[in-house]
This record gives sequence, structure tokens and C-alpha cells, in this order.
Amino acid sequence: MNRTFHRWGLFALGWASLALGACSVADNLAADEMLVEVDNIVQLGGSGAERTIVYSERADVTAWYMRFWLCWPIRGPLGWMFGSRANEKLVAPIAHVRELLVELPDETGGDLLLCALTASRLAWLAEFDASVQTRVVAIDGMVQMLQQLELAAFVPPYATLGMPASAEQLAIARAGLQAGRPDVRAADAPAASLLPYREALRSVAARPLADAEARIRLVEELTQLFATEPDPETEAAVASALRAALVHMTEGVLLRIVDGRAADAVLVRLAAMEQIRRLGGPATVPLLLAAMAASPAAIGSGVPRFDADELVELRLIHYCGQLRGDALDTIVTLPGRTDWVGLSAAEFLSTTILNEKNHYSKLRTPALVAFTWALSRPRLDPDVEWVKQWREAHQLTVPAGTR
Repeated sequence: MNRTFHRWGLFALGWASLALGACSVADNLAADEMLVEVDNIVQLGGSGAERTIVYSERADVTAWYMRFWLCWPIRGPLGWMFGSRANEKLVAPIAHVRELLVELPDETGGDLLLCALTASRLAWLAEFDASVQTRVVAIDGMVQMLQQLELAAFVPPYATLGMPASAEQLAIARAGLQAGRPDVRAADAPAASLLPYREALRSVAARPLADAEARIRLVEELTQLFATEPDPETEAAVASALRAALVHMTEGVLLRIVDGRAADAVLVRLAAMEQIRRLGGPATVPLLLAAMAASPAAIGSGVPRFDADELVELRLIHYCGQLRGDALDTIVTLPGRTDWVGLSAAEFLSTTILNEKNHYSKLRTPALVAFTWALSRPRLDPDVEWVKQWREAHQLTVPAGTR
């Protein structure tokens, strides 16, 4: 009898160990628990252009019995008796955090406070983390937050997209914000005295801030104000400002990423391109062409007009081939880039076709297929003479070296 019991005990212990080993570090955790754990591991290092993300190798993390599914019915008493967290040495802190980030958006449930707390942490990582995988996960999570909150982003027209408020307007809004915040104003302040504070909230989030870090800091500040605002009407004003700031922050992160050319961040750019297209629809294709083009000065010094990575170019070709009619000829000019020569999707496809070499190009045939499809031509003609004729009919110069 004792021997049988012993065998069954060993079997149960071994099975439980295997089951525990298969658990994710995010299993059975609520959003607030995961946020605390991320904060315990992830720290900001450096400042300005030297800003970095630092991971602690030892941190307070959720105890195993708080995550183990067999302990779920009694996790409350276990946490009360033994503590819900344990200080542990992390074998792979980056992977640990990434597991939390993958699960975290599924636990926020469209709650504005939880979504904002999550989005700001994801923004820091998307902007400054050294890991490509972590940045991709962060980008996807940020977009999930906007979608949960049903917030529209990259809405045309784009003439003012990313254009910050003037320094004077921002200074006035900041002063009003500091004067009216709950921890500064009198607890019994009359309703009329809160009107300037509400106007300051509207003004401070009306336009994006110029600096990437400042945009994240504003979301963090508005999140704190939203969490502590006692007046219902003013809370609604804070919520509106917070939603606007979340959109500006997400748009800013994604646009900064697609504007890059680093060879080791191609997958990050592809993820950002996909999310911009997902958020804004077909109208964002000419926006991407505008945002990803090199400056005239850079082109003059020999820099390619667009990212030379073939995966990025193929993605642009794919997007451009999805357009029809007037959308093919749409050109976007972004604020601060009035000296850029705009390019439509039709121009991008036809230029790609004519600039590529016949025998070894990985881009010419996809661009031919996309352009044929976009123009609703009845068949694919591999002879590029028709592309030259199309450009000449549209009074576009045929790229040099193609005749």
C-alpha cells in the first residue's frame, strides 16, 4: 500500500513538474499583474539620442503557484499566505518580458486606463529596444490598443499629419494643465474654475508633440491624471485628451520606424508598414511612399530614393498594386517636406519596372504584375514598352538607361 502510494505520488509530482515547465510566464495573470512585472524587469537607460532599454537579470516576478493552472482556485489564499511575488534570477529577461507583452493586450479588455498603461510601455520598447522581435511585438500590441479603444489613426488628408503645435500654444496649454490638475487645485474647486483646465487638456493633445519621448511622456501624464480625476465631467475631458495622445503617439512611432533604413531593422519596418496599412487602409499607400522617401539632399548624395531592401520594396509593390483609379495617381506631401518630389503609386510601379534589369531582378516581374492588375489590363505583357508608352502618355519622364 505504501509502495503504491509512493509511486502515485512520484507520478503526480513528475506530471505537475512537466505541466509547470510548459507554463508561460504570463499564464493566469491579469493585465495589472503583468504591467507590474514588466516594470520590475524593464528600466530606461541613457537619455536623448542615447536612450536605451535595460533589462534586470534579477527581479520580483509572479510566484509559480500564482500562474500554475492547478493552483488557480486557491491562488488568492496562496498569495496571501506565501506572497504573490518572488525575487528570482531570470535566465532570459528579454524573452520573459516578450512573453508578457504577447499576452498583455488580450487582458486589457478595451479598458482605457489599462490600454493606456500598456500602450506607453509598448511605445518605449518599440522606439528604443535593441531586440527586433520585441519591437515587432510592441508594434503589434500598440495597434491592438487603438483597435480595442476604437480609435482611428492615419485619417486623411495628411497635410498636417505629425505637425506639432507651436511652442507658444504648447506653453499656454502646459501652464493650464499644471494649474488645474487634481493634486494642485482645491478639493472643493467650483465647476466653473475647471473650464480652463479642460481647455488646456484639449489643447495639449490637439497636435502631436515634436519629440518621440515627449509623446510617450504625455500619454503617461494624461494616464495618471485620468486615474486620479475625481470630477466626472473633467474625467471625460481627460479621457478625450488621452485618446488623442494615444493616436499621436502610435502614429509617431510607426512613421519614425518606416522612415528608417537600418539593415538590422527590416522586419521592424515591415511590421510598421503593415500596421499603418491596416489602420488607415488604402489611403496610407501614398502616405507610405511619402514617409519612406529619402530627402532630395540624400538622393543627391547617392542614397536610394526608397529602402533598397528587397522585402521592403516587394511590400511597397504589393500595396501599390492594390490601388485603383484616382488612388493610383494620389501624391501625399507631408509637413516639413515641401521640397520632396512627390511620387504616386503608379509612378513608383512604373519606375521600378523600368529601372530593374531583365535577367536577375526580383522586383520587375512583381511590379509588372502589380501595375497590370492596378490598371485592369486584360493580360500580363512582359515587354516593358507599354510601360514606357504609359509614362509618356502621362507626361512622365522615362527613367534614364531604360531605352
